[in-house]
Amino acid sequence: MKYLLTVSFVLFALAGSVFAQDKSAADYKNEGNEALRNKDYQKALEMYEQSLANWEEEEPVEDAMVYNMATCARRIENYDKAIKYYKMSKEQGFRGDIASYYIAYSLKKQDKEAEMEQFLTGAIEEFSSSKYVGHMKKMLVTYYLKKGSEPYNEASQILASAQNADPSQYDEINAKANEAFKKAKPWFEKALEYDPDNSNAKATIEEIDNRLAGN
Repeated sequence: MKYLLTVSFVLFALAGSVFAQDKSAADYKNEGNEALRNKDYQKALEMYEQSLANWEEEEPVEDAMVYNMATCARRIENYDKAIKYYKMSKEQGFRGDIASYYIAYSLKKQDKEAEMEQFLTGAIEEFSSSKYVGHMKKMLVTYYLKKGSEPYNEASQILASAQNADPSQYDEINAKANEAFKKAKPWFEKALEYDPDNSNAKATIEEIDNRLAGN
């Protein structure tokens, strides 16, 4: 009797695996949707990817599912997959503007800021009439202000060192500080290209110009 029960369990388990293999792309997609509603982004992404793997080749992949895959990947901080699926969504012509923003966001999270800048400048031009272009510009301006602040702060530190320096070193110190200020200025000018009213960039450029003019 014990042997029969064991055989029955094995047969039941095998039958279960057969049924599991019979799931369609739609079944996986629906499971993904349910997991997404429950905010289980890891499971949702896994189910959507199973759906994609079982998708009929002649059928176009559902736009909303691809976008959901990208969102789930971003939520679990898998930025490689987020970029992959947002790009796929953009290529399909589905929410290309917001997909572009999140591609840039994901690149930033990966510390690929130079790549982010290059991508954003193109996206801003491509989606110039989008309601999301303001968010793209803000991300780009924040990057430019950050890059400009690096040599600007370096220049400030160089000038601060003059307090303990010999007077004979003042000219050399000022020259080094001015070189750093010159490196900083273009970044703030770039910020103004995308945010002409940015008071931080304006004030900093004015200060740099005054220092370079010897005022």
